[in-house]
Amino acid sequence: MISQNQNQTSLIEQTVNTFDGRIGETTATDGLTIIDQWLNRLDVAGDEDTDDIADTLESLRAEVHVAQQYNRPDNQRIATLLEDLISQTQKVAATAEASAEQEELSQLVATLENLHRQVATNS
Repeated sequence: MISQNQNQTSLIEQTVNTFDGRIGETTATDGLTIIDQWLNRLDVAGDEDTDDIADTLESLRAEVHVAQQYNRPDNQRIATLLEDLISQTQKVAATAEASAEQEELSQLVATLENLHRQVATNS
């Protein structure tokens, strides 16, 4: 995940664009699509530093899927997973290998923080 890569930069931009607004305007399908793309990307280019992110994304995917199926999101659980994802992403962004993508990763963290605030407010 750490190398300067156009596919990865594009995925970060897509994530920011999808979630850069009100969470109510984003469907569960949109969220699942983004999560799946990140899981695929991490499967191909991930390393030990991104294993925790992949695990958290798997858990988040399960929560979003259940919310979609039963129309009852567990906002507290989703907020907790977003907190974990924020701290894990910040940790990866702080590595020397991520220096080429600092701006993009900062945007991603800001988007995740915005999502977290919206989900936590609705808990």
